Amino acid sequence: MVNTNRERSPQPCVPNGMAAVAGSLERSGWAVAALDLCFARSSEGALRSALGDVRPDVVAFSVRNIDNSDLVATEHYVPAAARLVEIVRREATAPVVGGGAAFGVAPLGLVAALDLDAGVAGDGEAVAPRLCETVAAGRAGAPLPGVAWRGAVRLVPPAPPADLDALPPYEPWRWTDLARYVRHGATVPVQTKRGCVFGCVYCTYLNVEGKGYRLRSPRAVVEEIEALARHGVRRVDFVDSTFNSPLHHAVAVAEELARARTGVGVDTTNFTPAVSSPELFAAMRRAGFRWIGITAESASDPVLERLDKGFDAARLRACAARAQQAGIRVLWIFLAGGPGETPGTLEETLRFAAERLARGDAVYLTVGLRIYPGTRLAAIAAAEGLVASDDPLLAPRFYLSPALPLGPALARLRAFAAAHPRFLFSADSRNPALPRLVRLASLLGLPRPHWRYLHLFRRLAGARA
Repeated sequence: MVNTNRERSPQPCVPNGMAAVAGSLERSGWAVAALDLCFARSSEGALRSALGDVRPDVVAFSVRNIDNSDLVATEHYVPAAARLVEIVRREATAPVVGGGAAFGVAPLGLVAALDLDAGVAGDGEAVAPRLCETVAAGRAGAPLPGVAWRGAVRLVPPAPPADLDALPPYEPWRWTDLARYVRHGATVPVQTKRGCVFGCVYCTYLNVEGKGYRLRSPRAVVEEIEALARHGVRRVDFVDSTFNSPLHHAVAVAEELARARTGVGVDTTNFTPAVSSPELFAAMRRAGFRWIGITAESASDPVLERLDKGFDAARLRACAARAQQAGIRVLWIFLAGGPGETPGTLEETLRFAAERLARGDAVYLTVGLRIYPGTRLAAIAAAEGLVASDDPLLAPRFYLSPALPLGPALARLRAFAAAHPRFLFSADSRNPALPRLVRLASLLGLPRPHWRYLHLFRRLAGARA
């Protein structure tokens, strides 16, 4: 198994997906070797060396993202992954398959673009053992739920496992250098559920994890965190599509965490203003949450409605007030330029951002919305003539409201950033000094999350530029 994700700006991501599938394959009787390329000096050299050492029966690539979803500083990850597949094709005879979140977004397109024998869309734990058995036996093309075969025009719909508690444990410390990730500023990801019930027009979660929720028991979540703690982990990040929905489950998880007293710090940057309550924030405070990220996307009602976020500006402000009353600081996350965006609606968002910044919160803003296949934004963009209806959308394409000219919008945002040190514009996150500063903060043991130091990082990164 090969983790292809080498993105480390502003911090790397622990390959939990690879760890989950590796555990499932091992439980099914496979001998699994994991190659994590995140920190490799040469990804191609490391792969060649591993192929010679392991001589695998099957090579499985994990692809987390197609690109970085940034209009201003775009990074496209597919070409680098394709070069890795080419090495396997030249130097080994094993069949080559793929999986990871990116395949949930564009399974057929990625299988073709990467020249794979097959790819897995959605949860990989259930189908990966059957897929490996099938390709190793030379039976490619057999109908397996969630598998996209080379040359296919459609795939059999995946059947995701409903009982997440019955899946093998992640155990990322077995499959990667977890301590090295932490030294570089990563927090270890934990899921309390899979799936989503919201219908945001740009989002790929429904494609990746499915409509509706599959909930883990709060006790199972805490047991995973306790296992991580035994392996030196001191902070985890809840990476559900929306941590706080459904509300009753989020409260139950927070209460179980508070009772367990694991000693592990907890964060999430996936909190929606659509559902919150004083009870939830109180439980989260008792569980150890001190900072969270709230995915607001906009503070303007016309834009929120067009994005189909499931809340309005009044509910956004109520959520902000509850977080403040609970003593929880917030990283507010915004997407500028979606359908309905104008200079006026952008100013509404910036006024809200200025209010929250004045209260000690931080703000992260991205301009332009990545148009992913299978989303309603793709249909909107096609109807407006921005993309062709048959565009596979593997090459990064972005939606920017025709009423929001890019040049003036960027100038306004840079001026706003200059006046507000805790405001980070997405393009600034590509500053090569940021990963080094995040790593330094980790080595110095500064309390997390590290984005609370945005004002210091920006000042130091500017001084080094």
